[in-house]
Amino acid sequence: RSGRTLMIVCSCNVLSCHQIKGTIAPDGTGPRTAGEAYDCLGCSPDCGRCAREVRAILAEARAACMTQCGSCAARDIECTVHVAVGQMMEGLVAENDLAA
Repeated sequence: RSGRTLMIVCSCNVLSCHQIKGTIAPDGTGPRTAGEAYDCLGCSPDCGRCAREVRAILAEARAACMTQCGSCAARDIECTVHVAVGQMMEGLVAENDLAA
């Protein structure tokens, strides 16, 4: 592992941010809706609470692919929401380690 925190976006289907981004092709094409992304991943939406976040991740990955000359490095770019959450979680883990 690269040391990055795996951020689950959809708890019903246990889908990560990385998996959602992986549905976007190197040229930026791919699903635009949560339902289309789920189809690509072989599952279907359940409760729908993650739909807004999935759409945002798709849009961010698509924009990153387009700005990186078609390389698919966008899959390795952490989305800004998950970077912030990961940093908060790292701080909590460090505090818990110190307390123990």
